[in-house]
Amino acid sequence: MMIFGSAFDFGELLKYLFLGLIQGITEVLPVSSSGHVELAKLLLNLQTDEGVLFLILVNSGSLLVFLIYFFKDLVRLLKNFFRFLFDSSTRDLTREDFQFCLKVVIATIPAGIAGVVLGDLIDEMLIHYGGFFSGIGLLVTATVLLLNGRRHFSHRNDQITYKDALFIGLAQAVTPLPGISRSGITTVTALNRNIGIDSAIRFSFLLYIPVSVGSLALYTSRIFSEGTGLPAPIYAVYYAGAFLASVVFTAVAFRFIRPIFRGGRLKYFGIYCFAAGIASIVLFLIKNPL
Repeated sequence: MMIFGSAFDFGELLKYLFLGLIQGITEVLPVSSSGHVELAKLLLNLQTDEGVLFLILVNSGSLLVFLIYFFKDLVRLLKNFFRFLFDSSTRDLTREDFQFCLKVVIATIPAGIAGVVLGDLIDEMLIHYGGFFSGIGLLVTATVLLLNGRRHFSHRNDQITYKDALFIGLAQAVTPLPGISRSGITTVTALNRNIGIDSAIRFSFLLYIPVSVGSLALYTSRIFSEGTGLPAPIYAVYYAGAFLASVVFTAVAFRFIRPIFRGGRLKYFGIYCFAAGIASIVLFLIKNPL
């Protein structure tokens, strides 16, 4: 079949659907999307550079799901943030949302700084030792999950303080490292700060939005210097497939995140991440002997 003047390859489409699936599921569940991308590359001999347009699309898929899910919250928070700044007569009503926005900013700053400072180093790590360092990161994620895996987090304090936001932000600062689960580390940190499950999950995934928007802005700027990275017109179909898979599986995975933390199931994800981490390190060493 010819599309856009190029031969359509169903096997190539399946590859990109699989990559979108990985992005969607692992962005939500506490198992690290970056670690699984590197593991998939080792298992399936996938290309190491899919181009900036591909990165924009698969990340946008997950972002779109969270924007839809938290749409009402985001509209209210932004509206009350600016009302607090410019309408003094409503400040008693808008103060709580204004302060919540400030807490999100506080929690976002450490990850932003880490991304800027460590960005080039992380890129070099992924290019030369991706599977190895991702495996180590997965073992770190496994350790955090296993240490908290037997706990049944109950509904506790719904209020997030500025100190809580800072601790969650500092935890998020290590998540740009390959293999470290952003959702797992930030949510566990919030729960260990005695924050209730629903508030911890809500805050963790609201944090994803500014971090993801910042990453997408960086990727978009790279298009002007590097191009889209589209190998051929037919790849628009493959990339669209990856985007749709990312949207669908992000939405599916998000339905399971609360039961996972509420039911004390973190230990199973810890065991899985431990196995995945060992597999990633072993496969890397097999394919790249010292």
